[in-house]
Amino acid sequence: MHAVLGVAAYESGARAPNISTLERLLCACDHEVELVARPKTRRGATALGGLASAIRTDLDGPLDGGGEQAALRLLFGFADDFRGSTRPGRIALIEADPPPTGDARFDAALAGMAEFFAREAGIAPPGWVNALPRIVEPWWFVASRQAFHAYTLANTPAVFMRHGVFIAREVFDRA
Repeated sequence: MHAVLGVAAYESGARAPNISTLERLLCACDHEVELVARPKTRRGATALGGLASAIRTDLDGPLDGGGEQAALRLLFGFADDFRGSTRPGRIALIEADPPPTGDARFDAALAGMAEFFAREAGIAPPGWVNALPRIVEPWWFVASRQAFHAYTLANTPAVFMRHGVFIAREVFDRA
């Protein structure tokens, strides 16, 4: 009877089991415990690898230009995910080499983003940004209107320029 009351207390939330108790309870149900520790990131945050895959999906979509706009929104949204994460979470978001997006412009932009946000956070940029030539030629001005090129050229962080991507710094300053 005492064991039943103990389980009921765990089920109701009146008591919290420690790891060894949880392991015993699960073992009795023919299950085992596997403890996984992950760096804390902003809820819903996607690492650059997942972002690259999502960008590829968007770019493979309809040829009406909407896919590229959706892919750009993913790039810009990464700023919120990165800044809303803990230091270990930030490292986890940028450390793995993302798969190719199928578009050299976006591959170069991802490398620039990894460097930009790493420097902003005071962490070392991941080695993959230099491992492959993630440089786009001719240069990519993300603001496609010619009238904005001079402004963008003057306001692009150096780490993006190094990759041939010209994007004004303030697109990553979100309210």
